[in-house]
Amino acid sequence: MKKALKKILSGLMPKGNAKEKLKLFYYRLLKPKQVTFDLVEGKDKVVYKTGFQNTSLITHEALYPIVADFDYYQHFYKVKSGDVVIDAGANCGHLTVFFSKLVGRSGKVFAFEPDKFNIERIRKNMALNPDLTDNIKIEDLLLWDKNEWIDFYEAGTVGSSAVWMPDAEHCVKKQAVTIDDWVKTNQLQKLDFIKMDIEGAEIEALDGCVETIKTLQPNFAIASYHFVNGEKTFIKVESFFRQMNYPYKTVTFRGNEIITFAGPNLK
Repeated sequence: MKKALKKILSGLMPKGNAKEKLKLFYYRLLKPKQVTFDLVEGKDKVVYKTGFQNTSLITHEALYPIVADFDYYQHFYKVKSGDVVIDAGANCGHLTVFFSKLVGRSGKVFAFEPDKFNIERIRKNMALNPDLTDNIKIEDLLLWDKNEWIDFYEAGTVGSSAVWMPDAEHCVKKQAVTIDDWVKTNQLQKLDFIKMDIEGAEIEALDGCVETIKTLQPNFAIASYHFVNGEKTFIKVESFFRQMNYPYKTVTFRGNEIITFAGPNLK
């Protein structure tokens, strides 16, 4: 019955640009005050213009349901001009582009995304924003607790993971690195902010970040709602920071969006 009703409703919906304009009207009614939504009509299809506070970005994907993440991840630390940022689990690059515009010419954004399909989406979204400065570097690497080649489920979705392997068809080998060794290799002298949403691999990534925390003291915003071995990851993330004697706080947004924050900005 539900499928039949859904099919009927889908048939009544307008198609193409008319459908997108209807969705735009709907989400404009619901948007927060600091957000704006628009459509930009291109040669082949519409793209989406999203404004958050004083920053706007253009993407191939509609950001209606996820624009709140721009605020959530910056709940304690606000990315600013000149910052060095890691966007771990960059997916389609929405936050990568957003952070790029915040840090400006004097800053740098490293987008860690091992999924080749998502990397292609990042590049396409970057190309839609001609005002971007040359401050984004895409790192086709996994963050882990050691440097090695590991299995990775490459699905071209937000579910791509080094922890979950739903099937063997999309499983590939990918290079994994520790943040500590990567920081040394790239001779980073500062690291202001690390946003992390890497589908359950957050614990391994943190275990590979101990020296960086001691020397550079970055601020963190870690998506910690994933389940690993039947337990939500925020429990182990909190335990890690507690053992490091590093300030931390876990906050729940929208009922199920759990983010663990850490760093000197929480003192």
